[in-house]
Amino acid sequence: MRPRISFGVRVFLMTGLLVTLAVGAAVVVTYIYGNRIAQQTARQALQRASSVQSALQQQRFEQLRLIANVFVSDDDLRAYIAGAADQGVLGTASILDLLEERQNDLGFDFAIVLDPQGRVLARTDAPDAVGGDLSQRPLVKAAQQELEATGFWKQDKRLFNAVAVPLAADQILQGFLVAGFAIDNEAADQVRKISGADVAILADEGGRPLVVATTLGPSEIEELLGHLQRRNMVETVMKRGESMEQVDLDLQGRRWIGLLRPLADASGARVGAVVSLASLDAELLPFERIETILLGVGGGAILLALIFSFLLGRKVFKPIRDLAAAAAAASQGNYSQKIKIGRGDEVGRLAEAFNHLLSELREKQDMETYISELSRTLPSQNGHAAMETAGTRPVALLGVDLRRYAQPKIGYDPEATIEQLAQDLRRVHAAAGARQGQIEGSFGQRLLISFAGENRAFRALSAAAEIGAVLSASHSAFDEVEPPVLAIIEGEAVTGSVVWGEGPERVVVGRPLQLLEGLLREGAPGDLVISQPLYGNLGEVFTKSGVELAPQRGMFGGAQTLYVINGAMATKVTGAGGASVQTADAPTRVAPAGTGAAPPRPVREHATLAEIAPGKVIGDRFEILSTLGAGGMGIVYKVRDRELDDLVALKMLKRDLWGDRELLERLKSELKLARKITHPNVLRTFDFGDVDGIPFITMEYVRGITLRYLLSQTGSLPYSAGLRLARQLCRGLAAAHEVGVLHRDIKPENLIVQPNGNAKLMDFGIARPITRMDEGQTQAGTVVGTPQYLAPEQLQGKPIDERADLWAVGVVLYEIFTSQTPFKGDNPMQVIVATLNEQPTPPRTYWKQMPEPLEQIILKCLSRDPGRRYRHASALLADLEELRA
Repeated sequence: MRPRISFGVRVFLMTGLLVTLAVGAAVVVTYIYGNRIAQQTARQALQRASSVQSALQQQRFEQLRLIANVFVSDDDLRAYIAGAADQGVLGTASILDLLEERQNDLGFDFAIVLDPQGRVLARTDAPDAVGGDLSQRPLVKAAQQELEATGFWKQDKRLFNAVAVPLAADQILQGFLVAGFAIDNEAADQVRKISGADVAILADEGGRPLVVATTLGPSEIEELLGHLQRRNMVETVMKRGESMEQVDLDLQGRRWIGLLRPLADASGARVGAVVSLASLDAELLPFERIETILLGVGGGAILLALIFSFLLGRKVFKPIRDLAAAAAAASQGNYSQKIKIGRGDEVGRLAEAFNHLLSELREKQDMETYISELSRTLPSQNGHAAMETAGTRPVALLGVDLRRYAQPKIGYDPEATIEQLAQDLRRVHAAAGARQGQIEGSFGQRLLISFAGENRAFRALSAAAEIGAVLSASHSAFDEVEPPVLAIIEGEAVTGSVVWGEGPERVVVGRPLQLLEGLLREGAPGDLVISQPLYGNLGEVFTKSGVELAPQRGMFGGAQTLYVINGAMATKVTGAGGASVQTADAPTRVAPAGTGAAPPRPVREHATLAEIAPGKVIGDRFEILSTLGAGGMGIVYKVRDRELDDLVALKMLKRDLWGDRELLERLKSELKLARKITHPNVLRTFDFGDVDGIPFITMEYVRGITLRYLLSQTGSLPYSAGLRLARQLCRGLAAAHEVGVLHRDIKPENLIVQPNGNAKLMDFGIARPITRMDEGQTQAGTVVGTPQYLAPEQLQGKPIDERADLWAVGVVLYEIFTSQTPFKGDNPMQVIVATLNEQPTPPRTYWKQMPEPLEQIILKCLSRDPGRRYRHASALLADLEELRA
């Protein structure tokens, strides 16, 4: 078995090796690039030296030309020259005196005056050389041919920059003036100061180089001349006139590179050479110092790196070991741990990400546990209800007496009678379910239906009106109809579960049940009997409908005061009252605040889909299995699609809305918008169609419970479960906003939670594009939605955007964590007034332990000014992601 080396030891060794390699690489790279840079710098210095040499040479020529032209413009000089032939020696002496005088004034190093044939009339560097013939000098020849010339002048082992200009009087050539500057060490020093390179200027002395100016020392110049002669460089440059761009030299143990260029006179003949030199050692010196520093620092770094890596193995890798242990524990289902590492490096970010993952897993586990525990209170698969906590609660009770089944006529077919009863019971169930009513039980031909929550009395009256209308209609020529007797009473009843057979059953007991029994006995077929307290609660509805009832004294049930109405009156009352009294989950339409608009057309609350009940097959395709729920627009059924052999949710419009083009267009819009959204937290929409004259939408069927049910069962949710639902709601909403869709009706009823804890946003029935609506959809000045969840700008009929949805999210979050709503009211209008004029109560008023960041998030969503809310759902989601259970 191979020995195992710990991770810390491997880091220890690898760190030392890497630092060693890094230092070595740095030294090698510095050496290579140092040589390269030094070579480049030296070459640049040589090029500068050559350029400076040429520039200075040209400058000296121009200066000499200027001096000579000034000199020859002297009338005295021209007069002396003109009379030199007549005066003889006396004339040349005068010219010499004048030259010497002007030489001191003008600063040239020598001057010669020649006659037109090139014979010397006077010269400052050799006063006794009068009469000498210089006509063969290249500079003089050039001047005789072109009247003016510049070039080099060699005299007595010295080299000069010289110029020759004509002397004329009255346009008659009288001779030439030759003047020059000596090329000496001072000129060489000037080149070095400007270019940074050393210079040696050589003259050709009988085939051997003669140094006339240099910046080098005697020993260096002597060694340089030896190199040039040994390597035939003098012959190459001075005799052949070829330049040598880069020559490697070794002078006094130092490395140099040189640039050799020939010097030529006016005729092109080589008179010498210019040698420019740059020291490589001088250029490399800074890099050699860097190498030395690198070696010293590198050695220390290697030592420190080994020490540091040892400490790193002991300290830094301890959190990694902790993370490994925590990961192993998490793989066994233990998500309760938390890694505490107060660092911002990769290890800290890894720990933060791991804690984030553990938090997600904890929240998922908590949500699944919460749903699992809650599911124990749901109806079981065998049809028995789970145990329900006993309690007293206000309810409206609707009694339905199907008297046609009390005494079946002789000769009736039993099977047909039971089938008819089953059909009537399905109709009653559908009508009650559309109003969130619950059938508590049946007693022979009598049914008891309870309504709880807001507007329970009106919902009971609406259900009674529909049941009376449906069960009073004849469905065939052989159908002998006997209308039912209906009665409604409101009061405090005791509800709960009892076990007396195979499982628990829900029961309702109390005095309201006894009084309801008396009311049913008071009515005749087709009557709807209501109690005096209930009539008082609905007095506003009756007044708006124009229906006035006279109180009656009952004969049964304690001779209580009651009111009796017929089916037509009930339909009139519920049709007129729908605009002012709504169910908690039904959309409400109101005129925008401050517009002075007339009240909108009433929205009829009662449904007329009682014909569609479990067991019915519509369109030879959809088999109704159960009613899933109802809203302001229609009823949702669980159906089996026989064509696809799949379970789907089928949403159908209420019968009294089928002729409303606006609502039909909205139903189409729901499909067009919702089909764009594909996200795990959004309920999929499949198809839109028309069956048996009824418009429908098919949607993904999800087995789960709504957030409203969760809240109704437990009040506020556990913190971890609430956070998870909040983030899922925002993810689904962000997906909708990304494709340009506003939901406009976000509320707990429209968030369904699956058994695995995944939440889906559903019911885009009144959604519209973020951009302008098409013709036929909700018109300007109309507000659609549930008042408790509408943003102020939405209530005022102003243009809205994503921030209106985020207001509704804020209300839902408020409910999730506090079990309260931010704005209170006994009816929708009071809620609207509170929303427009009041600030929301701080959530921590209801939950003291609420984290402050969560409260700030909720209050930001509930800012009355849209500009102070989150701009996008993704921004809200980002802040929620920062919160962890």
